[in-house]
Amino acid sequence: MNYPNLFKPLRIRNLQLPNRIVMPPMSTQLGSSAGEVTDAQIAFYKARAAGGTGMIIVEFCCVERASGQSEPNQLALESEKDIRGHRRLVSAIKECGSVACLQLQHGGAAAKRSLLQTATTIGPSNIYSRKDPEHLICKEMSHSEIEAMIECFGRSAELGIKAGYQAVELHGAHGYLLTQFMSPRSNKRNDVWGGNEAGRLEFPRRVVHRVRQAIGNRPLIYRLSADEFCEGGLTIEDMERICPILVDAGIDAIHVSTGVGPESFDKVLDPMSAPDGWRLPYSRRLRKVCNVPIITVGQIRHPDTAEQALRDGDADLIALGRTLLADPEWANKAKAGSVENIIPCTSCNFCVANGFAENSIRCANNPTTGRELKSDIPKLQGACRAIVLGSGPAGINAALNLAAAGADTTLLETQNKLGGGLIVSAAPPFKDKLERYRQYLIRQLQTSNVTVKLNATFEFDSIKAIKPDIVVFATGSRTRSHLFKGLDAHNSCDAFELLNTLPEHSLPSPEAGPILVLGGGETGCEVSETLVEMGYRVILSSRSARQQLARSAEMIYRGDLLKRLLRKPQLELICHSELKEFTNGSAQLQLGEERITRAVAYCVLAQGRTSDKELYDALINETFHRILIGDANTMGRIGDAVDDAHQQTLNFITARNWATNNVAAS
Repeated sequence: MNYPNLFKPLRIRNLQLPNRIVMPPMSTQLGSSAGEVTDAQIAFYKARAAGGTGMIIVEFCCVERASGQSEPNQLALESEKDIRGHRRLVSAIKECGSVACLQLQHGGAAAKRSLLQTATTIGPSNIYSRKDPEHLICKEMSHSEIEAMIECFGRSAELGIKAGYQAVELHGAHGYLLTQFMSPRSNKRNDVWGGNEAGRLEFPRRVVHRVRQAIGNRPLIYRLSADEFCEGGLTIEDMERICPILVDAGIDAIHVSTGVGPESFDKVLDPMSAPDGWRLPYSRRLRKVCNVPIITVGQIRHPDTAEQALRDGDADLIALGRTLLADPEWANKAKAGSVENIIPCTSCNFCVANGFAENSIRCANNPTTGRELKSDIPKLQGACRAIVLGSGPAGINAALNLAAAGADTTLLETQNKLGGGLIVSAAPPFKDKLERYRQYLIRQLQTSNVTVKLNATFEFDSIKAIKPDIVVFATGSRTRSHLFKGLDAHNSCDAFELLNTLPEHSLPSPEAGPILVLGGGETGCEVSETLVEMGYRVILSSRSARQQLARSAEMIYRGDLLKRLLRKPQLELICHSELKEFTNGSAQLQLGEERITRAVAYCVLAQGRTSDKELYDALINETFHRILIGDANTMGRIGDAVDDAHQQTLNFITARNWATNNVAAS
């Protein structure tokens, strides 16, 4: 068997899991505004269950929305009326052979105030606004309120069992109510509910007892942060003492996460730079002090990593979060030995960015995630010849979709390699996970019916000669023109061009002097870090303020990038500056009313790019159908390009089939 440890059954209390793969709870924003389970949500979870996942822990379910709702569309389980939707969800999960687990949560001080029916949030201790120290934003819970909240957890657990859930998890991680009582950073009480570690554990312990009473002999799991990674917060040493106490209280398994929002959110949801399996030492330490199964989570992307973690005793179960957003069939593919066909998660956090925007769950590399009810690519009802221009992520996904639908598809690429803008995105330090995605796309092309032509030219006559039914323009972006005095092809280049041609790109030696990077956006910061890692001294000139560097980058990645970049001694950052002239190795920068001079050996322009629609516009009068996708359509992120390609090709195929059927009917 492939991965024997990963696919070995495991018993938690009286419940047998078919394998060691767990889907951890992740907000989908697919619920209704009233907290009800929807058809889209059921389809989302069913896909992961059918994909071979052993246990699915359904996203956090609020035990009292009036005071604890943490986001719009968060699930609820407060009364009998909520059971019906959950029962349908549980049935869908169990029918596919997976175990259904319910996670219970209350936001406490981290609840979203605009959604609450209470005047403030509630928590273990009073919290006042930083801007107005007299303004109370979180009210300390009274003894009776705490007792009532314990009952809320118990009541929701009882309703969950009525709905058919086979196990229950308590969300005691990431800074929600259970964590707030447990952590000295948030619990400042001096009564029975605080004062020392035993007091801080009283509320979680009582919740465990009440939920145990509610669920009987079914498994009870506790999710916690092994280290909060913030001043005054819980550490791994604290959790080594606390976990055995939770087990003695009635916990059957520990789900090990890290971090607390927002102070250490990059430890809750890791950036792309986090190494694979970085949390494993934490789960291993807790496993040594607990005699219950340990679930580990985070940055486990490949079955080899999961198998080794189990073999080495780092954990008993492997939770795959964003990994299962990218590929719900991860387990089935791993078991079948088809690892090369697993859609890789790149930790780009496109899914997280959608959540912050209060949109439903999405994945950059899998456009069907969150759209399981309506994303299948149908077969074309007649012959169709398709040309795709450009092999970036949008172009390759469009070509694969069209070929899968039955179109005679040709993919043309002007370079001698596939990937387009994905090559550039994967070039900076710590972004090698994007190269995994590029290699995955290349493998999919190799096993498809797409005809690929490299070093191709996009010429009007050659395109028209093929007599296509559709031409997809995935031509990406082009450099914006600049008017910087003294810059030419000998002393400067575009940042996109540099990243696209590394390591072959010709640059002066590091000894020749610093390189000036013009532009403090995401690309400017990335190319600066790249050059520093290559041994260069770098001067980064930005028109904007320091706090606006890389401002369009995804939040978690941006914080990580700037933390690394700004502590590098080889970097000089000059904000509010603009290049006025470059002459004989000397750059004159305007800095407010002052003009300063820096000796530099070379300039890299990171001045932004614009959509390349030239060929699309030139062929406006042709009879074939035209689609403009990806950056050629609208500048965006990889996920935007992939999603655009999927939706537009799906729309074309659907419309063409409709037209074909109407002609046949007439």
